[in-house]
Amino acid sequence: MRSDLFAIGGFKLHTYGLMMAIGFVLCYLLARRLARQTGRNPAMVDTLIMVAAVCGIIGARLVYVLQFWNEPQGQTGLSFAEAPMQIFQLWKGGLVYYGGFIAATLGILVYGLMRRTVEPVRALLDYCVVFVPLGQAFGRVGCFFHGCCYGGRTESALGVSFPMGSPAWSAQVREGLLSPYATHALPVWPTQLFEAAGCALLFGALWWVYKRRRENLGLCCGLYAMAYGALRFIGECLRDDPRGDRLFGLTFSQNVSLALMVLGFGFLWFAFRESKHGTEHR
Repeated sequence: MRSDLFAIGGFKLHTYGLMMAIGFVLCYLLARRLARQTGRNPAMVDTLIMVAAVCGIIGARLVYVLQFWNEPQGQTGLSFAEAPMQIFQLWKGGLVYYGGFIAATLGILVYGLMRRTVEPVRALLDYCVVFVPLGQAFGRVGCFFHGCCYGGRTESALGVSFPMGSPAWSAQVREGLLSPYATHALPVWPTQLFEAAGCALLFGALWWVYKRRRENLGLCCGLYAMAYGALRFIGECLRDDPRGDRLFGLTFSQNVSLALMVLGFGFLWFAFRESKHGTEHR
């Protein structure tokens, strides 16, 4: 764990922010490259990135604030209800991926509807979703360095012991599992790295599929929704950080994962149905 890479005076370079920035730039460059390779206007990528970034950050923060409105935050120990100005302190962390994903998708959907005379909305969504898991992979690496989103305790060789002061260490001290003088937390699953690896593989698969089957509208959307929904649902079973209130015995993210998989099945059904009908009419 290394939440801050270095500090110069009052300036600190946060590892999570750096990972997000690297992921953002890499997604942007690859999106322009794929646009050129598939006959799209690379200039359109600038607008898409801006819409997705702004909507995504707002949505991710909003869901986190609503989910943990009455929970103590960081070193202050004050909740958002007690100190509302904390809502704007994004550099201290506190984003929910699914909130950002939903908001970014809605933003891109509105943009796609505005230019639906140029191309079908599903074609635009297929193109955009290719880069989502790549950004997620870098984000989860940032989570690992920051120490958040950690897994449950394990004696496996894959377990990671976060240092004193980390979120896992603090939680274990509060639960009486660890002495406040312990230098490291008890080993936990590195769920951040598991998800990062899964997302990286998913990005590679979507890139390959899009370049070869982009005429099957909704195919990439369906594959992403099914694959990431399953990955996140399983990952939530291993996590042990605060997950907020549960619904039907499942975390917020698990409920959204199930909904996402159902949506993905719908996208795939339409994609293969239209592909089959197109083949029959040739």
